[in-house]
Amino acid sequence: MDEPADPDGRWNPKDQLAHLAWWRARDALVVEAVRTGAEPPPRPVTDTDEVQNAAIYAKTKDLPAAEVKRSAADSWSALEAALEASSEADLAKPHPNNPGTQVWEVVPGEGGHVSVHLMFWFMDRRDVEGAEAAARWGYEFECNLLPEGEKRADASYNLACFYARVDRVDEALPLLRDSFRGRPALVAWARDDPDLAGIRDHAEVARLLV
Repeated sequence: MDEPADPDGRWNPKDQLAHLAWWRARDALVVEAVRTGAEPPPRPVTDTDEVQNAAIYAKTKDLPAAEVKRSAADSWSALEAALEASSEADLAKPHPNNPGTQVWEVVPGEGGHVSVHLMFWFMDRRDVEGAEAAARWGYEFECNLLPEGEKRADASYNLACFYARVDRVDEALPLLRDSFRGRPALVAWARDDPDLAGIRDHAEVARLLV
């Protein structure tokens, strides 16, 4: 895992692990801050998530693999400790950076985040079966924890994007309908989302994007 950083910025497995560890450690800090009443870490996104993710990559791309693995393990331990130390009332408090969500929702968020990166990792290796298993695992994990409606919309949309990437429009369509029904604002995003490029001209998809 200690290969040099890709000159074109393409992420290797170490970069994926470092990225997930950074966000997980931040979630642990948020949960702990809400429990103790401390100041939570500020929302890190400046313009877009891509800006923050690029900053994480720049900070971690040259780290040794052993250090990244330790960081990943530590982030899981920190999140587990913060959750176990919290009461149900603590976990039901509003997330300080995400209006409309409660602190405990970092848990399904972590599962969904891991599954998306696993899906891309398998897709990079042309392992469609592995990518589908990862995408469906994340979808089912989030749906088992989150209520119907807007909070499930992202899970449905992410799985739809996987099926769009492999040109399985019949499987993508019902998921897109569910996601747009739960969160209509996703329609505007979907009109330019490169993940849907392969199916956007399909007649039924085009109707959904009007």
